[in-house]
Parts: sequence; C-alpha cells; structure tokens
Amino acid sequence: LIQLLIISTRLAGLTYMVGKLLSDVLRNMVIMVIVIIGFALFLTALREPYFETYGDSALILTMFMVGLEVPPFLEMSAPGMCVLILFIIISDIGLLSILVAQLALAYEQLSAQNIGYAQMNRAFVCIEVESVLPLSTRRRLYQSLGFDTPLEFESGDEGPAGGIQRNEPASVQSEPHYHPDRIIRSTEPSTEMDPWPEEAHDHAQDLASKR
Repeated sequence: LIQLLIISTRLAGLTYMVGKLLSDVLRNMVIMVIVIIGFALFLTALREPYFETYGDSALILTMFMVGLEVPPFLEMSAPGMCVLILFIIISDIGLLSILVAQLALAYEQLSAQNIGYAQMNRAFVCIEVESVLPLSTRRRLYQSLGFDTPLEFESGDEGPAGGIQRNEPASVQSEPHYHPDRIIRSTEPSTEMDPWPEEAHDHAQDLASKR
C-alpha cells in the first residue's frame, strides 16, 4: 500500500525521506542496544541492588534510556553509581544528541532534493513492476509507445526514433528567461562540402548579440 504513494510526487518524496530517516534511526538503535548489553553485563557482575540478573539490568537501563520511571538507587555502591552515571551520559547526552543532529542534517539534505529522489524511486518501482509482467504484455506496451517511429522536429523534418515527443506550449516564449533555440536545422539535403547557410549564420549572430 505504501508503494501506491508514488502516484503523487510529493507523497513519494515524503515516503522516500521517511524511509531514509528510519534507516538512520535503526543504525543508531543497534549502537544503543550494544551499549545497553555492555553496561547491563557490568552492573550484573557488580551485584548491585535491582541489578541482580542480566534481564533486570537490561530492562532498567532501557527504562533509563527511554525516560520511564525507575526505582531509586540510593543503596548502590560508589562504583555502581559511577557506572550508571556514565551510562546516562553516553546514552542520553551522547547517542540521543547525535541521533537528533544526524536526523536534522539528513532531513535538510533530503528535503532539498526530495522531488528528484521521488522520481528515481518511482522509476525503480516501475521497473520492479515491469519485471513481473508477462513478456507478451511488455511487448504490447512497448509497441503501443511507438518507439520505432521517428520524432518530427518540424513539418517534413524527421529526427531520430526511440523517444516520446512532447510539444512545447507557445506561452513559453513569453517567459522572461526564455532563450531561442541556438540549433539551426535545415530540411534540405546536404553534404559536408556544402557552405554554411547564410540565413542560419545571420540568425546565430543575432542570438549571440542578444546574449
């Protein structure tokens, strides 16, 4: 169902961005789990109150990390309290702060190019869907696109085949940043020995003087 969001470019960009951010979160969670395992083994070896078994130690440290209410630790010894304080510094101040900064930086980078990433993701999904279609269906779709038909630049001026033509609206020429096409095409037959057309040369000079 999530793949249906690629129909909309904005939703596809948002989905791609959320997926990338979740991958960063999962990588940080792996590091957090390793830190919890290490400190849980250390506190269990010290036989501190509330840390008699490894399961209790891992559970209490996880509650510390997520901010849940934990029992008081007034009966702990000085080494055990130092280990617990060190865990709080590494987990809350270190790892969580790094995770927030990493997510903010990743969001800033992805949000600037989310449309491009969304279009790439859409193309990837389309290729994946095409791979499961029968060969006869893929041939019928290919023939319906007319890739073997030459593209027509102008009336009587045929170009190469293998593309999909899209006409440019006339309103584009009224845009302030519009620049006329600098490629001069001639529909007449020509050879390498023919001189350069005078009209095309004058047109190119006019374009160069306007820039």
